[in-house]
Amino acid sequence: MSSLPLIAGNQTLLSDLQQMRKGNHLPHALLLHGETGCGKKTIAKWFAMLALCEHPDHAPCGECRACKLIAEDAHPDVLTAEHSGKRMGYLIETVREIRAEASVVPVEGANRVFLFTDADGMSIQAQNALLKSVEEPPPHAIFVFTTETVGALLPTLLSRMTTKAVFPVTRGECVSALLQKGYAEQDVQLAVSRFDGNIGKCIAYLSDEDLRLAADTAAKLSQALANRNEYELLRLLTAAAGDKDRLKKTLLLLDTQLRDAAVLSLDGDFDRLGCDRSTAQALSEDMTPRRAMQLHACITETLADLEGNVGAVLAVTSLCTALASR
Repeated sequence: MSSLPLIAGNQTLLSDLQQMRKGNHLPHALLLHGETGCGKKTIAKWFAMLALCEHPDHAPCGECRACKLIAEDAHPDVLTAEHSGKRMGYLIETVREIRAEASVVPVEGANRVFLFTDADGMSIQAQNALLKSVEEPPPHAIFVFTTETVGALLPTLLSRMTTKAVFPVTRGECVSALLQKGYAEQDVQLAVSRFDGNIGKCIAYLSDEDLRLAADTAAKLSQALANRNEYELLRLLTAAAGDKDRLKKTLLLLDTQLRDAAVLSLDGDFDRLGCDRSTAQALSEDMTPRRAMQLHACITETLADLEGNVGAVLAVTSLCTALASR
């Protein structure tokens, strides 16, 4: 049985990387960037298999010892840096440990792969500490980073990397992938209606009740905001205030709905981030980028209040007034 991870879409990206392996030109540093949930970490693991597979002509094979060990997170030459802190960054000590490991020759095969996943919170100090290793790596060392945006990393670090975008897949590809994972078709259709071709977000929606409730509430809030229904806004926000963590998820999703509405108001290319297309469309009819930025600032302030000592009900009451004002 093949140990290859299930990857939907992004076939051009995978093919490009395979051609690099066949030509013995794998990058010594690779950045995979794209929105949360689009499969960057899965592709990073697939790339580690590609780099260490024992059959270079058709790597990754998913059958050899190296591929199977990587699938089980047990390969001695694939190391994942550990996150630390609220921003999920990397300690300087962690970076130094990786640098020391990079100088060690591979235990098996010809390469060692070092993964820095979700590196958006990586501090400037940590990036600078890693710069020399990425700039002048040992011949066997390969560094892989995943971020939401290219701009999350310093230009000096980026200039030493090969950058590749990872995209959400089509709705059909997403449905097929989720069905292959064993989810019920009715649940899959509901998840895809919320998050289109973002498989990671769909899986989170299907497996996390808090996220499911938060997404449903954010969609209702979007509709209430589009209808200028202050009573409904206050009712929904007050009900959500009973669970502070869920409230934060709801507000973050509402913020992405506002972003989508702002893009739609400009008739721009619609790369959706929110959780409900129809209510984002309704919001866009009375939305400007300036207004979206104002509302974004209000939500950001509320989230900061929730991190502090401000009561949830008081925070959402103030937010409701700001959202309803024109």
